[in-house]
Amino acid sequence: MKTRISADNPFGRNRYGFLWETLRPEPSGTHLDYGAYDGAVLSKLCETGAVHRGVGVDVNLGVVSTSQHRISDAVQLHTIEKDERLPFDDDSFDSASVLDVIEHVVDQRRILKELHRVVKPGGRLVVTVPGKHLFSFLDIGNFKYRFPRVHKLYYTRKHSAEAYHRRYVECENGLFGDIEVAKGWHQHFAPAELAALLESCGFTDVEFDGCGYAERPLSLMLKLAPRAARHPIHRAIRADSERFHRTHLFSASRNRR
Repeated sequence: MKTRISADNPFGRNRYGFLWETLRPEPSGTHLDYGAYDGAVLSKLCETGAVHRGVGVDVNLGVVSTSQHRISDAVQLHTIEKDERLPFDDDSFDSASVLDVIEHVVDQRRILKELHRVVKPGGRLVVTVPGKHLFSFLDIGNFKYRFPRVHKLYYTRKHSAEAYHRRYVECENGLFGDIEVAKGWHQHFAPAELAALLESCGFTDVEFDGCGYAERPLSLMLKLAPRAARHPIHRAIRADSERFHRTHLFSASRNRR
């Protein structure tokens, strides 16, 4: 990871740490996080002064409805429908983020154009996605497509047959696990691909960073290793994230309006 991580950064060398470093020099008045889940990241951004007020949106009604009382008073969470227009006026936010979300959805331009509409001219947008590189094929997020029977057996044993049916047969919230049913793949991006997508939706001055290179094979080793052998693998993953910037792709851009 090329971005310098400050001593008071609460997240470290990951997408959240990159978001914090992007926003902290010019603390954002109101920040929108698309795909905020339980709002924990927004709360930390507010608590540490990276933003003054946070608004999160997510399609997961169950998580949003049970999380509001556990997060900062400066954060508000909203549930949205998958293809719904954001319930905010134009130019409502000073900045926005969509962290490891657009690779899960079919209509990526719709989300980015909505963010372009609600972010003020010149406002910052941080987008993170999986990077396309040598070890992309080892992405565990795609094992359910490559090896569906093995995945079903593993998920059923780890959780339950009912949980598998709910997530992968009924496809609650229109998702096959965590990916839109029509998408059918956990997508990876090269920097040029992501830059072209952002620029086509009205964002400019795109800058890139990332972290990791061998994280995917190391993570697989971690899952298979006995407990006694896991500590050195954890150390290798941390070192990998510090030195390289390919497994996860981070971008920061500005709203061109």
